[in-house]
Amino acid sequence: MDAQSYKTALAHFNECLRLDPYFTEAYYSRAHVRESLGDTKGAMTDFSIYLESKPQNTDALFSRALLRYQQAQWATAREDFLQLLTAPPGETKSLFFAIDKESGSPVASTQSNMTSSVLNYLGLVDTKMKDYKRAVQYLDSAIKLDPKNPEFFINRGWARQEMYDTLKAIADYQKALVLNPEGSLARHNLAVLSAKKGNLKEMEKLLTEAIERNPQEAHFYTARAINYTAQGDLTKAMTDYNSSIHLDPNNPDIWLRRGLLKEKTKDLNGALADLTESIKIKDDNAQAWVQRGNLMMKLNRAKDAHEDYTIAITHLPEFGYAYHCRALAQQRLGDLKAACEDMKTAQSFGIKLDTKELSEVCK
Repeated sequence: MDAQSYKTALAHFNECLRLDPYFTEAYYSRAHVRESLGDTKGAMTDFSIYLESKPQNTDALFSRALLRYQQAQWATAREDFLQLLTAPPGETKSLFFAIDKESGSPVASTQSNMTSSVLNYLGLVDTKMKDYKRAVQYLDSAIKLDPKNPEFFINRGWARQEMYDTLKAIADYQKALVLNPEGSLARHNLAVLSAKKGNLKEMEKLLTEAIERNPQEAHFYTARAINYTAQGDLTKAMTDYNSSIHLDPNNPDIWLRRGLLKEKTKDLNGALADLTESIKIKDDNAQAWVQRGNLMMKLNRAKDAHEDYTIAITHLPEFGYAYHCRALAQQRLGDLKAACEDMKTAQSFGIKLDTKELSEVCK
């Protein structure tokens, strides 16, 4: 394990536990190996087994809390972080790297700055759980303990932004930039707020600065591409989407957005390829299926469009817009009875239909 030969280490720990299933320390070590190999579920299981017998081990508890946070298991992550607040300090050999790259401290240790880190994560968890007021309270406490950490101000700004407390959110992001003038995430968040105010040029400026400081962050390019699209500069938007996909090729949202942009520029075959790639990466996104169905209709492939709309409805049975789109495909295919049923279903889910359109289908 120390030599980072994780597969070999895993084999030894497996054999160790086969010989002695009650050897507690082996579960702890195997958990770290599994985590290094990307087996998050296995790592969490091993940490949980270990914590059954040693519930006060802050290293293991913090490790499990971080894994649960990374897996969006907000409620259980919150339980672990709360337990860490009351855990007695102890010797630690582990260093926990901060998830947010904006952090003023490159590592979070269960010994050095554990309390402020735990309070920070509780703030993040509560923001994810939409309890913004409590999130701000935790982040206030984290900032009191470590007032020079820009990450804490960014996270509090995010919670305030979600509360629509825009002025205080801007103040937090600006404070983060004072603490870390090279920070890109604070600039990105300020750009998002500028966009909400309709100040697209200011947003473009901030995003460009963020990209200059951190050119490897795909979502900065995506955000700027969205901004360029809003400004009508589709060429620059396409360039940014290309950069974003190059940096994050497994993100289905970027493929979807670039596909819609290609459709807008009349590159229908290119759009079809991008939307198909988005679906390959994430095949349960009902919106992507509907968008590809709409593109199929433009390509005069009504049967294929009908199939895409049906899959969208399978994933999201109350998707009224998908029923309306499928009705139009059925109308083009000549099945007016099925089209009429879908029109009425779309209406029942809140889709407003033109009276003439409805009467033409439901004769």
